[in-house]
Amino acid sequence: MNNVSLLKVGGRALRGVLLLSGAMLIAVPQVMAGDPLKGGKIYNQQCKQCHGSSGKSTFPGVADFSRGEGLMIADHELLQKIRDGRGMMPAFRGILKDGEISDVITYLRKLRR
Repeated sequence: MNNVSLLKVGGRALRGVLLLSGAMLIAVPQVMAGDPLKGGKIYNQQCKQCHGSSGKSTFPGVADFSRGEGLMIADHELLQKIRDGRGMMPAFRGILKDGEISDVITYLRKLRR
């Protein structure tokens, strides 16, 4: 192969890598900035009764955050679920502001680390 052929092959490979990288960026869940310290305080007041102090659920059918259950979605989707409630979980609309829910989400994402 000559240098021109290598450039063409390398160019296609680079283009493929760039396309794949772009697709991965689109697929990554959107993350909102929140304060994990504030989120931890709110979690302890509002959530630990069912989800446990370390995120390990205390009731059957309740998401176990220590195992990442219920957290494999984008932050804005999780915010909506917390705001509206789901199943046994009450709605927190009117109880927590969106910023406070974002703080809790940031705290939840750190529980697995």
